[in-house]
Amino acid sequence: MDKRVEADLVNELAERVAKLSFAENAPVLLYAEAGRAWVGGSIFASYPDRIVWLDVREDDPLDVVMHLWEIAPPDKKWRGITLLVNGNEFRTEFDYGEGWSPDEDEGDRREPIVRAYFGDKPICYPPLEGAETWPRD
Repeated sequence: MDKRVEADLVNELAERVAKLSFAENAPVLLYAEAGRAWVGGSIFASYPDRIVWLDVREDDPLDVVMHLWEIAPPDKKWRGITLLVNGNEFRTEFDYGEGWSPDEDEGDRREPIVRAYFGDKPICYPPLEGAETWPRD
C-alpha cells in the first residue's frame, strides 16, 4: 500500500467528518467497521450536555472508509477505524479486531467507544423514519 495514498484518504476522511458538526469546534467522532464489500459506521458530535448522532446522507465519509479498507494489504486488513476531529486536529486509530467477541456486532462496540471519547452524557438519536409509535398504557 502506498502510504501517501493512505495519508491522503485519512485527510479526506477527517475533512468530511469535520464538516458534519453543527456547532463550531464541537468534537466529532466517526466509528466504522469494514470488510470485504461492506462498511458500516456512525458519527457523533459532542456538546456540553449531550452527544448527538449525526445523519449523513451527502458526501458520506463511509465511502472513504471503504476505500481505506480496500487499499490495505491483505496482511494488514483492519476491522474498525475511529477518527476524532477536535478543532483543527484529528486523531485516527485502526482496530484489528483482537479481543472482539464473535457474539458482538458494530452496535455492541459503538457505545463504549463513544463513551470513551465523550464521557457519560446522554446520546441522542433521531426517531426512526417510518417507525410506528407504540401506544402508552
